[in-house]
Amino acid sequence: MIDILRSIHHYSSHFAQFPKLLRGIAQPHRGSAPPGKSRTAIALDHLYLFFVLKVLPVNYYLFQLQLRDRKDFREYMDETVAPLLKHRFYKTLWNDSYSSLVNDKYLFHCFCRYHGIPVPELHGMFTGGLPEGDDPRLAKIMHEKDLDTAILKPRHGVQGRGICFACRNGRGIDLKPAVPRKAPSRGKASTPAGDYIVQEVIGQHPEMERINPCCLNTIRVITFLTRDNEVEFLAAMLRTSSNRTAVDNFSLGGIVVGVDIETGRLKRFGFKKSPHETQLKAHPLTGTVFEDLRVPHWTEVKEMAAKAQKVFAELKAIGWDLAVRPTGPVMIEGNIEWGTTGIQATNGGLLTPRNRSLFAQYGLTFHE
Repeated sequence: MIDILRSIHHYSSHFAQFPKLLRGIAQPHRGSAPPGKSRTAIALDHLYLFFVLKVLPVNYYLFQLQLRDRKDFREYMDETVAPLLKHRFYKTLWNDSYSSLVNDKYLFHCFCRYHGIPVPELHGMFTGGLPEGDDPRLAKIMHEKDLDTAILKPRHGVQGRGICFACRNGRGIDLKPAVPRKAPSRGKASTPAGDYIVQEVIGQHPEMERINPCCLNTIRVITFLTRDNEVEFLAAMLRTSSNRTAVDNFSLGGIVVGVDIETGRLKRFGFKKSPHETQLKAHPLTGTVFEDLRVPHWTEVKEMAAKAQKVFAELKAIGWDLAVRPTGPVMIEGNIEWGTTGIQATNGGLLTPRNRSLFAQYGLTFHE
């Protein structure tokens, strides 16, 4: 009975998004009109996605569905946080009792260190919010560790929000937000409450540096633990800032580029979602051509992600963010709600026959 009530709730939550669907149909594209289908056909596609496949088509143009046959839409998964998908994933792939192991950055650090997975050095932690630049505790950490720069992250932060850099100068310490804050209408800009961890700033491999030296360019690898305790890779992508902003999150205007799982070579095009869907062959800041690059230490990147998946075995599918130092990869964080927007923009739909068979091992089936 409880499961029936939950299903009713999740279906109601999905259909409650109907006004968003209508806005998407009324405003079909935020950039210049792309080639493809007629307005009528596009409207019918939106209705098909929403009512038949139960997917809110907010990424219709990002996935270039206006150029695809409707039968191909079944390859595309909704966001893992979507009402009808999230509860199914938590019920089958993500044991919520263990989710804090990846959601809590301090616990994640400790768990990785215990199991021999390289992570950035942790220099300290602050409770009760972001410290001020003149906080003597921060000054003590940076003095004792001889740090010119450190990175402060909300312990339970998501999508790069609230991250700051602490930079030591002759007068003291400057705190610089990784993402420039928009000027508030009154008062001081707010920062996430809660604890903050203080981490080292990673020096990345020269091949990664030439993509964009203004941010830490990371690799998102989604792994899947089978019933036989084997690790399979669902997809991978490079994440980079599109400008001089220091974070690489796609949701904050970053660029994503698909990575070939077998070779580690970047795919031809990168994608930027904000302010409108853009397809790029090269990085707009450095001019680096994506297709010319191969992720260094790719074999080690895959080995580290596979090891981490077995360590965090209660969570059956995890999106790992890894950076690559000159000496090899380092684990930045894990994500259970690993998202699908960037991955599917760069690699195509996740619901391939092979991936469907993997999901089916845990009773997860999708629109046929």
